[in-house]
Amino acid sequence: MPKWWPFQKENPNAAENAAFDQAEANLRNQIKEQQAQGTSAQAILREIEAQTQALEKAEQTVDVKGKLRALDLVYSELHPRLLNNVSQGKALEMAGQIAQACEYYEKAVQDQIATRFPYEHLRVIYRREGKFAQALRICQLATQNPFLSDKDRAHFQQWAEKLAPAG
Repeated sequence: MPKWWPFQKENPNAAENAAFDQAEANLRNQIKEQQAQGTSAQAILREIEAQTQALEKAEQTVDVKGKLRALDLVYSELHPRLLNNVSQGKALEMAGQIAQACEYYEKAVQDQIATRFPYEHLRVIYRREGKFAQALRICQLATQNPFLSDKDRAHFQQWAEKLAPAG
């Protein structure tokens, strides 16, 4: 329809959509850079959560609304990917495919997921297989994960101390 058409309605969300498109592109580039630098997926998600909380308290301008939409979209894509490694590992472990389960658990550990589940299962699996150095490595990674609770880090610190002489 031509622009001169008198009955054409203006899109009130055009500015917000433009802000969203720009914010999404910037956010995806920022995440690619962070991943290239070795930033864990859990750290990226926490940063997105913090940005979202800060923007929710700000005045709801067109730019802020666009950024919030972009943050929500990217978060909704990254969060399931993070949890998928644990779910896939759990399913494979229950099916008896321990080696494949370990691969998924290792990815979850690399992502610094904020649950002790993959750390605990890898520790148990490696210990049962006699791979004490691997079990110790997992315990040490758990103690260095800032997203685990103090209680969980203390638990893995105790195991690291037990496994150190055995390795």
